[in-house]
Amino acid sequence: MAKNTQSISYRLVIWLTIPLIIFSILLFSVIYFFVNEKVNKFYDNNLYATGKSMEDSIGIRNGHLLVDLPYFAIDLLSSNNEGSVFYSIVDENNKLLVGYKGLVNKKVLEKKDKVFYNTSFAAAQLRAVSFNVSINNFGKKHKAIITVAETLEGRISAINDILIVLIVLIGVVIISTLIISLIAVRKGLRPLYNLQKIIKKRDLKDLSPISFNAPKEIEEVLNSINILLERSRDNIKYIEHFNSDVSHQLRTPLAELKVKIEVLYKKDEKEYITFMKIIDSMSHITEQLLLYAKTNPNSININRFKKINLTQMCKDYCLKTAPRVYAKGFEFAYESFDKDVFINADSILLESMLDNIINNALYYAVDEKNNPMGTISVNIKRHNNTIWLNVKDEGYGLNTKDLNHIFDRFYRVDSNKKGNGLGLSIVKQIAQLHNATVQASNDEGLVISIVFPI
Repeated sequence: MAKNTQSISYRLVIWLTIPLIIFSILLFSVIYFFVNEKVNKFYDNNLYATGKSMEDSIGIRNGHLLVDLPYFAIDLLSSNNEGSVFYSIVDENNKLLVGYKGLVNKKVLEKKDKVFYNTSFAAAQLRAVSFNVSINNFGKKHKAIITVAETLEGRISAINDILIVLIVLIGVVIISTLIISLIAVRKGLRPLYNLQKIIKKRDLKDLSPISFNAPKEIEEVLNSINILLERSRDNIKYIEHFNSDVSHQLRTPLAELKVKIEVLYKKDEKEYITFMKIIDSMSHITEQLLLYAKTNPNSININRFKKINLTQMCKDYCLKTAPRVYAKGFEFAYESFDKDVFINADSILLESMLDNIINNALYYAVDEKNNPMGTISVNIKRHNNTIWLNVKDEGYGLNTKDLNHIFDRFYRVDSNKKGNGLGLSIVKQIAQLHNATVQASNDEGLVISIVFPI
């Protein structure tokens, strides 16, 4: 996966968050214009109602208009809780009857009886209403213009109060939606997380189908994984059959060649000895190459592994191997503890692993004259949560460089000696198949340790 590939959780959260924020901004804009209109309309109506109340105070005396506005009414009109109020009443001759001079602007009333407008007066921004009034007196109509204006603090304050509440509510909705979205995303992706856990818990070499109660959305993914596993199992079977066929095809001509040499030459003849060594070497290399290919972790199905008693298996192996070791002139020893240790393993592979370690000891734990040195011992020990299967010889051991590379494929400690350098690398592969590790150390000879976790 590329480093910049975004996770599904991240993508879902982004795709939920961005539309939510855009929708919230649009919703806030619509509500803002709606609230602004409603608040201004409410204040305009109050302003007009104030002007209409002033209309009742207009009277006629001696054929002229006059205004009888009580003092308390004048005080109420001059100020409110959140700003100032300005007013004026002028007659048709533009004579100020009461209020503030210069407040009215007759031009705004051209062809209209009532008008709301924004204006400025006394260095203040105002919202004003002006309207015409008519009073009949003995058949004569008298006209006047009433103007009432107020500063904008009250309107702005009311709009701001509503918007603050709105912003808080939208913020709560956004945060709540994001939290719910995160929870929903996590719950929605839970089947994928469960599938991930199942895959992580499985052994890397376990190719059995994955059984999982998958929802429809990931059922196809699970089916594809199981199809790949099935193909891998088929490939492994093919490789196993191929190895078996190759093994048979190589062994047969070598065996036939061996028989013919035995017929053609006597056992004490030089040619017989030479040809038999070559054939034995070819047979050994063939077996080792096939075993190396067979124990490749990528070409083995661990489902055939079974629970076995490791201590009993090692005991049986040592009883079977001891004669071969004694025949080479070595002493042989086996040591273990009484308790049984069970591991999931392939006993044939474990015996092949021990064979390679023992053969390595038989081959290298000799002196300059090729005489066997001391005892080859096999022991099983327990250390914390591990079981150590050790094979020790009493040869010269190895230097640090050889200890670090002894398990490398085709690495040979002594190039003057025959060998293919595959034995201990096969040991390492078989150990890894059993989730074990290998170690090599010097302890008055070479010690090869297989460490099994338990």
